[in-house]
Parts: sequence; C-alpha cells; structure tokens
Amino acid sequence: MRHSAIHEVVEVEHTVEALTELFTGCIGAAQREGDLDAGVDPRRLAATLLATLRGIEALGKAGADAETLRAIAETTVDLLPRG
Repeated sequence: MRHSAIHEVVEVEHTVEALTELFTGCIGAAQREGDLDAGVDPRRLAATLLATLRGIEALGKAGADAETLRAIAETTVDLLPRG
C-alpha cells in the first residue's frame, strides 16, 4: 500500500472514531436527561447511528430521492430507545 493510501486509511479511521465519540457523548447526555433509555450502550448506539448516517449518504450518492432518505432518517429517530 502506498504511503498516501495508508495516510487516507488512518485519516478515515480517525474521522470515524471522532464521530463515534461525538455521538456517544450526545447519547450519554440524552440518557442523563431521560430522553433515551439509560440501559442502552451509548457507544453501540453511536456506531449504529453513524452506520445509518453513512448509509443515507451512500444511497444519496447512488441517486435515492430526498423523500426516501428523509423516511430512513425519520424511521431511525422513531426507533431510538426512549427513556
């Protein structure tokens, strides 16, 4: 693997980790406020939300219409474990 490719992989890994940490913090705050179920692992939920977000991004790039993408996002919010 070329040096630049390795650098790109490391950069992507750092970005994924930073986003996961950001989501984890937000989920933890929502749990403390009683908005999300405190029994849910914040990091696992963060990873799931990030995967969904990236999936929406990929579908958008593949030509999915805005209504479909919005429906996916709304369904994801509906599925969040409420406190």
